[in-house]
Amino acid sequence: MNNSNLKSGPSIAVLIPCLNEENTIGKVIGDFRACLPNANIYVCDNGSTDKSMEKALASGAYLLKEKRRGKGNTIRRMFEEIDADIYIMVDGDDTYPAEEAGKLIQPVINEEADMVVATRLEHADKDSFTPSHRFGNKLLRSVLNLCFNANLSDILSGYRVMNRDFVKTIPITSRGFEIEAELTLQSLSKGFVIREIPTDYRSRHKGSESKIRTFTDGYAILMTIISFTRDFRPMLFFPMLSILIFIGGLIPGIRVINAYLKTGEVHYISSAILAASMMTLSIFFFITGFFIHTLNRRFNEISIMLRQTKRQ
Repeated sequence: MNNSNLKSGPSIAVLIPCLNEENTIGKVIGDFRACLPNANIYVCDNGSTDKSMEKALASGAYLLKEKRRGKGNTIRRMFEEIDADIYIMVDGDDTYPAEEAGKLIQPVINEEADMVVATRLEHADKDSFTPSHRFGNKLLRSVLNLCFNANLSDILSGYRVMNRDFVKTIPITSRGFEIEAELTLQSLSKGFVIREIPTDYRSRHKGSESKIRTFTDGYAILMTIISFTRDFRPMLFFPMLSILIFIGGLIPGIRVINAYLKTGEVHYISSAILAASMMTLSIFFFITGFFIHTLNRRFNEISIMLRQTKRQ
């Protein structure tokens, strides 16, 4: 799409969370300014100790500050403070191509999608991912797709285009790098439409370091996926948990049953109590799944009615 077609269109905000990106932040702002001349570009500082903010200001960006550390906190601040029709979220490390912005925006303008994700894995530079990051991305993507019956190819991309309805409706709770996973999960759980478009993904510039902690952030992302599965797919989460507990209760229970069939008496009292407790807990979790599913359905109906009222 020709970016010049956007000049008289909806208002666009480019959101750039930033922590110590003095080597690249000016170029990122300049590239998006050239591609989207009518867009407002915002940089939210998350405690930079270098000259990132000076360079962002010199490049013509609007500046915000978020004192709470974490990319999720930074994105939430920008979602709350900034008003626009279309939001472009992108990192300040110059790994994502600004020239792809027009292509990413088009499905949102045409109301074909609420969020467009720039998928990186197909066209990524050879050295842009470490083996551990590539493995972690694949593992987390597989878990999310399995839990939410989806077929997404990149759930952790930091380059996304979103409409106003999505940004102003979803409640962001993430504090750190699990924010991208949460945006995807919020879309899936609340019925927003996601579209993926492959883009290039460049290696980091020399002197620019990734802030992601492979195991700590990977664990946080996994827990986010599990939490959303518990809350929004209760008829998957709780029956699965119920089955696991039931199987666990069979292990000591079989011993008790075998002894009873042979002697007509209950032996291994502690095993019997453990088995009975686990069976009871299994039934409780199964019923809990139905209860939460019913509540979710009612809340979803209310949410849909509120969104319809807002649009009228």
